[in-house]
Amino acid sequence: MADSYNRAGKIDDAVKTYELAAQADPGSAAQSYFNIGAVLTNAGKVDDAVAAFDKCIAADPTRAEAYYQKGVNLLGKATLQGDKMVAAPGTAEAFQKYLELQPTGGHSEEAKAMLASIGSPVETTFGTKKKAK
Repeated sequence: MADSYNRAGKIDDAVKTYELAAQADPGSAAQSYFNIGAVLTNAGKVDDAVAAFDKCIAADPTRAEAYYQKGVNLLGKATLQGDKMVAAPGTAEAFQKYLELQPTGGHSEEAKAMLASIGSPVETTFGTKKKAK
């Protein structure tokens, strides 16, 4: 039903229906919150989308795509100071977490490029050996 509302452009109804789905089936709440974030991103409601992705992450902290989408939304809130881009707080951390969870994922190159664009170093442990304790 929420998908139908979304396709019909009824954003508020889609969000409410996804919220009800998250409450009715807590095991699938991460997917519902992710969908809310996607709907709100497409509607240009950046702050609300970030909040939805935060709920998705709280429901499933291993869902890499939620971190990436959160970072994309936060990047949209970046400002310019002179010729330097200043990212909103949490932007670099979101992309870093995505790369931690999916170092070779479908958005890994984009995440690295976005980190570079905001002047943040790319940190990943992919391919490195863990030190023995």
